[in-house]
Amino acid sequence: MDSSTLREQLRAQAARMNDGEGEAHTVLQWLSQAGYLQQGVPRALGGSGTRLWEAVQAIAEVSEECLTSGFLFWCQRVFVEYLLHTPNKALRDQLLPDMLSAQRAGATGLSNAMKYLGGLEPLRTRATLETHGVVLDGFLPWASNLQAGRFVVAVAAQVDDQRALVAAVPAEAEGVQRSDDLSLLGLRSSQTATLTLKGVRLSQGWLLAEDAHTFLASVRPCFLLLQCGLPMGLARRALQVAGEQMQGVRSVLQERAERLCHEWQTLYEQTRQFAVQERVASEAMPALFQTRIRWVRLAVQAVELELEAAGGAGFLHGTDTARRWREVAFLPVLTPSATQLALQLQQAGWTE
Repeated sequence: MDSSTLREQLRAQAARMNDGEGEAHTVLQWLSQAGYLQQGVPRALGGSGTRLWEAVQAIAEVSEECLTSGFLFWCQRVFVEYLLHTPNKALRDQLLPDMLSAQRAGATGLSNAMKYLGGLEPLRTRATLETHGVVLDGFLPWASNLQAGRFVVAVAAQVDDQRALVAAVPAEAEGVQRSDDLSLLGLRSSQTATLTLKGVRLSQGWLLAEDAHTFLASVRPCFLLLQCGLPMGLARRALQVAGEQMQGVRSVLQERAERLCHEWQTLYEQTRQFAVQERVASEAMPALFQTRIRWVRLAVQAVELELEAAGGAGFLHGTDTARRWREVAFLPVLTPSATQLALQLQQAGWTE
């Protein structure tokens, strides 16, 4: 499948995906067939051999047409990133082919873990070590891409006061309980639900990392950079549509549109500079936090501008503008939220 055909299909399905009538599995299969899931993955491991930057741009392309599909893409692709970073090569080799072909769904249950890494909250899952494995007990209030019977979810769990680990938990493991899909404002086909883990017993072979803090710190830059593709794509489409409707009285919006387009270009270049690096240095993380915050704010402002440019027609149910208005409401609360990142920057005493 070529990219133009993929984008047409995503565009045609966008309303259904947002309203909860779309198929997450089908979308991920399309992305695999078009080579999008393979972006940023080494050729030796079944990928395209490109860099993370190409994966960020691919997520932006998809989000431009449908944010629900872009978010599912991010979930799948960030799980792939966990496999690329794990020291457990056997687990990587076992799961990666199915992730790249979308036979398995990758779910990131690390929202709580990223808050834990930032010192904002404790881990919600406990791990009890056994001779040949681990037992998990806990609760994940929010995880996405939980395709029934086919998902594997990454979970961080506290072992004791000094130690935490990260495990890959398959849907078929005994003790994994998935709720019904959450009733979201939009992105209703994102297969978002809560997970309860009750005495889930896993072998050592399912551990992504025995040292959660080191592992999470290593994947966090990729986690955030791939997320930047979501507002990047949504804002680009909103600004494009707004620009096409600035005739007559709406020309008063032109100056604002030009300012937002300039901001988009600035953030695009900043994101590219981060994503082409082999590794984002720890001292650069505050700047990456700020870039992620600014992307979310820009996307919200861009869709607001689109709505003003469209006028009353943009408020009609079923229009693309109304869909993007619901979609963009998700970005400020996507973990780590803009507020959580701003709090971490404040606590660190960092200013731009």
